[in-house]
Amino acid sequence: MTKFFIAPQHQQLLVFNQVADFDSIWNHKVNWFEEPNVRRGGWSGVGRIELKQPDGSVLGAFLKKQENHQHKSWRHPIHGIPTFEREFTMMQYLRAHQVNAPEVMFFGRNPNGDFKTTLLTKELVGFVSLDELTEQLFEQARPVLHRQNILLKAVATYARQLHAASVQHRSFYPKHLFVNMSDATTPQVAAIDLEKSRINPFLILRILMDLSALNRHAAHWSKTRRMYFLLHYLNLRRLTPYAKWLCRRIVKRSSRAKHK
Repeated sequence: MTKFFIAPQHQQLLVFNQVADFDSIWNHKVNWFEEPNVRRGGWSGVGRIELKQPDGSVLGAFLKKQENHQHKSWRHPIHGIPTFEREFTMMQYLRAHQVNAPEVMFFGRNPNGDFKTTLLTKELVGFVSLDELTEQLFEQARPVLHRQNILLKAVATYARQLHAASVQHRSFYPKHLFVNMSDATTPQVAAIDLEKSRINPFLILRILMDLSALNRHAAHWSKTRRMYFLLHYLNLRRLTPYAKWLCRRIVKRSSRAKHK
């Protein structure tokens, strides 16, 4: 079980900022984005920090801390495993499979054996959440079709890459998908909040669960654009019997979840 990791390319920077070990990074002050999530005798929170670089510039990073915030599974049925440890493992897995994910700078569990856990990731500079980006695009008028298609194509490609790596995100919402539009012709996409993600050997379940969640929570997109997204995800030019069946299943699951 991994209890400590420091990215070699960031080690000097962390040493420079005196946060290169568990105790120092655990005690590092952080302003929470929102009040930490408290449940079952534990808590979990995230905030942004700035690391000073030797040249005087700063590097943004996101620091997550948690205590007694465990996930139980058949592998860890009694004590469970910290959810941030699951997220760390998934981030490393995705990057090893050339799927965009936040870059881990530091991960650590308290060496004294309790369930305090930290995870530090490099800020996704230039990225904006898909829900925020969509609101910006549709703020005044419906954006031109070409701009819509470029964005939807990028997100569909990312979803396909994620599922090709056998990963089911399990929280595949627009607020968890970040897009960098610096290159307007080929946007970059990366997923965050990966602590619920897992390897799922069944492709159809990966598709139905994640794409239904995205379809349910995505705002503004017309039925035609949603179909464009699905066709690109499936790498098809036109509807096939399978694509029609899958579309019906996604819509049905999305509608059912809305009315729960």
